Amino acid sequence: MPEKPDRLREEAVKHFNRTIDLMQEGKPEESLEALQKAENAAQEAKSDAILFHTLKARGQILQSLGRLEEALDTYVFSLKISYKLLSEDPGNELYKDTIRLNLNNIGNLGNIFQRAGNFILSKQCYETGLEICQKLLDSHPENTFYQMYAGNTLNNLGELLFSVGQIEEAKEKYEKALEIYEKLLQNYPEDTEYLSDKEMTLNNLGILFSQKEMNFLYIRVYKTNIVSIERNKKDTK
Repeated sequence: MPEKPDRLREEAVKHFNRTIDLMQEGKPEESLEALQKAENAAQEAKSDAILFHTLKARGQILQSLGRLEEALDTYVFSLKISYKLLSEDPGNELYKDTIRLNLNNIGNLGNIFQRAGNFILSKQCYETGLEICQKLLDSHPENTFYQMYAGNTLNNLGELLFSVGQIEEAKEKYEKALEIYEKLLQNYPEDTEYLSDKEMTLNNLGILFSQKEMNFLYIRVYKTNIVSIERNKKDTK
């Protein structure tokens, strides 16, 4: 006979509290085991609130242990579940808060991977966050959090692409970010955060155009030198 939802919720809370105790005792591996039991019970009880708390804790524990790819998988899993549930219940504040939390966690991991020189995982973080965020913007185009997240993530993705020499792709991301900041500033012209982000993106574009100009000049000098060398060869024959 299946356990009743109330009983399962009690089990989930008990295991979650045990997780907290183990974390405070400095036993992260044991806390993950207790957390898995809490997550299983929460899923059986269909308790979204407890489930999202367990996923949040799991991601944080994994991140603290340096198991960043596993933490990313956890945040993405939680993000996709909360996005699906929000589409079914658009007014649910728990789902909205969980989406914002996971978008921020995924973006922060993208920054960590970028600083560590892990291009592939950093790009994956930024693109995953942007994919969900764009879907949210399609249905909530005036939501300032989603706009800011998209703008900041596009800027970060532009920096990442620029760092590996993908100049045109980086330019495209910067320009999209700039469009978002300009739209925000139309509605909030004195917002210092939006102004600062716009300045940052303009600065990145300036650096990019300087690099393009240097590359252009380098190519011109290179071609000029090649022509000169060929002429010298002909003159010495």
